[in-house]
Amino acid sequence: MHPRRSAQEILLCDLCETVPIQSHCELCHINLCKACVGEHLSDSSERHKVVPYKHRKSTPIYPKCPDHAEKRCELHCEECDIPVCSTCVTSGKHKGHEISDVLEKINLKTQSLKTDLEELETRIYPRYDEMVSDVQIEIAELKTNYGKLTTAADQQGEVWHREITAIVNQRKSDIQEMKNKHLAALNKNTEEIKRKTFELKQIISDLKSILESNDVFLTSTYKARNSEFRTLPPKVQATLPSFYAQKINKDQLNEMFGSLSSLSINREKRGYTIPKSLLDEPRLTATIDTGYTHLYSVSCLSEEQVWTRGDKTIMKLLDLKEKREKKPNQKEDESPSDSE
Repeated sequence: MHPRRSAQEILLCDLCETVPIQSHCELCHINLCKACVGEHLSDSSERHKVVPYKHRKSTPIYPKCPDHAEKRCELHCEECDIPVCSTCVTSGKHKGHEISDVLEKINLKTQSLKTDLEELETRIYPRYDEMVSDVQIEIAELKTNYGKLTTAADQQGEVWHREITAIVNQRKSDIQEMKNKHLAALNKNTEEIKRKTFELKQIISDLKSILESNDVFLTSTYKARNSEFRTLPPKVQATLPSFYAQKINKDQLNEMFGSLSSLSINREKRGYTIPKSLLDEPRLTATIDTGYTHLYSVSCLSEEQVWTRGDKTIMKLLDLKEKREKKPNQKEDESPSDSE
């Protein structure tokens, strides 16, 4: 329970911390009791806006500035990629840096969070859930198939009677050992998938909590893990052993009773990775000056690096994250083309 709330969850004044609240200052984002309203309004350095608590607007929760305790970070430094307050900007610490409204950054990040959540819930998580079901079906079929092997060994042993009892038991032991290895591999695969599925549930829950909390710090520090789960865990691929019965030859009982093919257990990679869902509307993630007057073509090397070709003889590899460029080893008089 919050230390400033009673057992009945009564909100207390942010100033005196003893009396239940009645009003709210929309400028300072604090709750006030009737007695403390006058004291708060006496600070003439700010144009306070005090309203009844029930009429307060739904405002974002700006993080407190770590350098200026009385300020909240309502701006964002693009160069440092951190929320800042107005005093930080005017102090010269971020001189020459591009400053934007923190809500614009949060709105973009919130849309990204919603996209991640939708992909996890509607595309990735169902595939993991389906994989667990598939492995369970395979385990059920495994028991039937190994049962058939055991039955075949029993029938061959009954024909050979006591002369081959020892060999029958040996073969059954081999079958059981292979079965155990096969079952253990599938169970391990199931646990791995379940573990990843549990992580997905937790991530989904955390994302929902962030979206519901209206907490700028949690939203701004969120790191997407969707790419980690787009590649599905490898599938266990095993070749079932076969039993080959032989005609009785008492001089060669051990060789002729029959043999089992080796159990082969492999972790087969999935034939595909869940594709990343496309946005309904394009989103601007970065802008960078290419140095070209006319840009002819662009080729994406990754999400952060792109090759560009323009009206100059030098191709450029642009780093969108660090906003810098690299030039390849190319002669100045050579004109690059897309075929290169």
